Amino acid sequence: MAYALRSRIDKWDLIKLQSFCKAKDTVVRTKRQPTDWENIFTNPTTDRGLISKIYKELKKLDRRETNNPIKKWGSELNKEFTAEECQMAEKHLKKCSTSLVIREMQIKTTVRFHLTPVRMAMIKNSGDNRCWRGCGERGTLLHCWWDCKLVQPFWKSVWRFLRKLDIELPEDPAIPLLGIYPKDAPTYKKDTCSTMFIAALFIIARSWKEPRCPSTEEWIQKMWYIYTMEYYSAIKNNEFMKFVGKWLELENIILSKLTQSQKDIHGMHSLISGY
Repeated sequence: MAYALRSRIDKWDLIKLQSFCKAKDTVVRTKRQPTDWENIFTNPTTDRGLISKIYKELKKLDRRETNNPIKKWGSELNKEFTAEECQMAEKHLKKCSTSLVIREMQIKTTVRFHLTPVRMAMIKNSGDNRCWRGCGERGTLLHCWWDCKLVQPFWKSVWRFLRKLDIELPEDPAIPLLGIYPKDAPTYKKDTCSTMFIAALFIIARSWKEPRCPSTEEWIQKMWYIYTMEYYSAIKNNEFMKFVGKWLELENIILSKLTQSQKDIHGMHSLISGY
């Protein structure tokens, strides 16, 4: 029977079949260590547990990295965001500002657009992934935005500013970076907070490679720029009262931080009251 089959099979198919059947010998002779798959299919003793072994290997192949940026943030922050929190972050992208130019910064932050030392080290196949600000730490995205010792004093200033507005929020990077607020955070204050946080993101990104702490003065000027942009957008869309509700209290605090000469130099005068 075996002789009859051998005589009927194509010569080249027979050679390939013989090669396949001798794969066990090939694995034994080779210098490299056999792969897990090779070990499974060339086990010389028994087929016992073969299906379980194959299943375990297939499960390994299914452990693909997620492409969802919010889930990637969750992994870096050591958190598992709920479906509700993910929806909050997605909604924040669309509603954080009436100006697309300003909203763009929030979009870029959420989708992890910015280059970091870690990412550049992978691209260039280099071993140097230290923070560009010179602190010596590993430059992950979370480090560059939040953990760096040259950035932390700036975030402390932002939170002090919040307290002057009677806004109490935990110092959680998920709030300024993704717009994911605690459930008990007052909804009417979120618009004000979002403006302050997006302005902070602009200033931190500007000093991404500079060995310095982002300055509060730059941040205040950026907030004023956003204030001006949203003012003209509100006038155009007939939403002035909504603009007043969002900015009135914050405008007063910003102006109180400036000297008269600074106000005159930068043209920073109230657009709500007109003086």
